Amino acid sequence: MTRSTTVQVRTYRGHRLEVRDDGGDGWIVSIYLVKGGALPEALRNSVPNGLATLLAEAERRVDRRLDGALDDGLRGF
Repeated sequence: MTRSTTVQVRTYRGHRLEVRDDGGDGWIVSIYLVKGGALPEALRNSVPNGLATLLAEAERRVDRRLDGALDDGLRGF
């Protein structure tokens, strides 16, 4: 089993975005809520150059969460 390694932690609109190398060809970006308590949402891909795409998607999800667009299935986020 391959272990993931944290390579970067960013903050976007008060949410922590933790970037990890998945140990293979891809990336994992975990989105932690501002207030904590809930499990993070994890976005994954298996594309070596896909980190920018994952970070953009993570930021879109945070934006939707904070801007009130909760009717698109993100209530558990």
